[in-house]
Amino acid sequence: MKKVLMILILLLGIGGAGAGYYLFFMKSPEKPADATTIEKPEVKKTATAETEPQKPVNTKFFVNEHKLPVRNERSDDAYPVRYLYKGNQVIVLEQKEGWGRISRYFVYEEGGPEVAEWVSMQGLSETRPVISKAEKEEILTAYINKSDDLKLYQEKFIQVTGKLIDEKICTPEDFDELKGWVRSVKYKNRNVYFIYCGGLKVADKIYLDVNSGEIFYQ
Repeated sequence: MKKVLMILILLLGIGGAGAGYYLFFMKSPEKPADATTIEKPEVKKTATAETEPQKPVNTKFFVNEHKLPVRNERSDDAYPVRYLYKGNQVIVLEQKEGWGRISRYFVYEEGGPEVAEWVSMQGLSETRPVISKAEKEEILTAYINKSDDLKLYQEKFIQVTGKLIDEKICTPEDFDELKGWVRSVKYKNRNVYFIYCGGLKVADKIYLDVNSGEIFYQ
């Protein structure tokens, strides 16, 4: 009788252990009936319009005419205060109505209007102009076309004028001042001509002996 009772107790213990295993490990807990699922709000990605970077405004230009007037007003009727020459580089600070401002504003006298130096944009180029040999000769001839005895010594005058400008000893403005080479009366027994470069003082006087090609100062 005791053996039967012990076997019965053992069977009940095994059955209880199996039921516990099923409840704790095999069966997943059910969600409460009133539980609600919280969904995360969808984040919408807004497309930002990509703006193209602005192209920088070009301010560096080159003179593309043989002789470009610089004026204090934006008008072809305004008197030229000076000239720029082909190949000269300029910085345009402002563009307005087809004109480029190449200087700051300034006042000539107290209480007067502000003025600045202007050039026509039609005479400028964004790239440095290429000057051919024939065109350079034409430009130099225009600088010295009022030289004394031009027909006799034109070739020598052109050669030396180009040399002085290329070496930055003289500028085209210097030749515009006298319109060319002037025969010297100081050297009566020689074919000597002179030009002023950098000013009108005696020290600015440059002589040329057209026969020997010698360039000298007084």
